[in-house]
Amino acid sequence: MAESVDAADLKSVELCSWGFKSPRPHHTIHEFDTMNNAQSLFDVFETLDIQSETIKHEAFFSAGAIDEARLDQWEFPVKNVFLHDKGKQFYLITVRLDTPSIDLKELAKRVYAQGRFSFAKEEDLADKLRVRPGSVTPYAIIHDKDLCVRVILDARLKTSASISAHPLSNDQTTTISTEDLKKLYAHTGHEPIWIDIPVKK
Repeated sequence: MAESVDAADLKSVELCSWGFKSPRPHHTIHEFDTMNNAQSLFDVFETLDIQSETIKHEAFFSAGAIDEARLDQWEFPVKNVFLHDKGKQFYLITVRLDTPSIDLKELAKRVYAQGRFSFAKEEDLADKLRVRPGSVTPYAIIHDKDLCVRVILDARLKTSASISAHPLSNDQTTTISTEDLKKLYAHTGHEPIWIDIPVKK
């Protein structure tokens, strides 16, 4: 599996075809109890021999909830957006936490999305990534077993030694090396798309 793809190569990447137009899967109460399960991520880290450091804190429900003084403890803290295009292709966008508002219209063009981007519904977030709003994270890709989510990464992360994100639960922040993030994506079968994220002017 290739480590990554460039945005220019996206036209040839096939979309997930298994079930965007099929009935939504039924979830039991027990299955929803496993959402925001940080231990499921740590188990994968252990399997892959990924070293991590986790800090517990009060729950953060938005990027703006973290004061600037606390940001200094992390090299590359991130915020994340879960979107879909007009064709119901899903995208997990990860950018540096202090990034200004993303120009979603321009980003859609750069990744050859079908039409404009829309924010995914809460039930889509649960179905695909097994997290609730406020806990979206690049690590949640471990639950996209059917490879129906495209991973878009801030190109600046390439020059960072580490990444810090919620471990599927927004009351913790977990740091791993950028190389280990690539290892995680190789394990899940995802090819991250590295791109200069356009922002609103």
